Amino acid sequence: MKLAFTILVSIFSAAAAPIAHADEWSAWSGALARWTLEAPDGETTRLAELRGDVVIVNFWASWCKPCKKELKHLDDWNVRLDGSGARIVAISVDHDARRMMRFVESAGITLPVYHDGPDGLAKTLALPSLPCTVVLDREGSVVRVVTDGRLESLRHTQDLVDTMVAPVAEGAAG
Repeated sequence: MKLAFTILVSIFSAAAAPIAHADEWSAWSGALARWTLEAPDGETTRLAELRGDVVIVNFWASWCKPCKKELKHLDDWNVRLDGSGARIVAISVDHDARRMMRFVESAGITLPVYHDGPDGLAKTLALPSLPCTVVLDREGSVVRVVTDGRLESLRHTQDLVDTMVAPVAEGAAG
């Protein structure tokens, strides 16, 4: 009985804290920077190459309903971010890259999508859940991790990113 109670407390605690703090995820920054991602067309990139921009990394899978819902919102957000100094990349943990592409094409997703599978970066980071959205600052350090898939949490993340890119946008205008 005590074990069941402990498990329930752990589940409810995790659900109550969907946004983790950067100090809890600092070890992720190096792994994210070093990892090579492959796009469906075979092109590769490393997140370290995107330093200088705020980068939002979304881990998702085509079989995950909250992931698909979130990915559509991220795709819309990515269009609004164009030229702001921030960008979004989506990393699929699907086993099958073809299944990933079928969803991307049918949903009309236009943001950069990479396939890494379940045994790649997601396993290295021991992702706590899907979807999982990670915000990297301009230096490539993790500043937020969102693990609940709720659109309200995504809106709070958008507010954070807006404040992170605002100085660049204001500086460019003046």
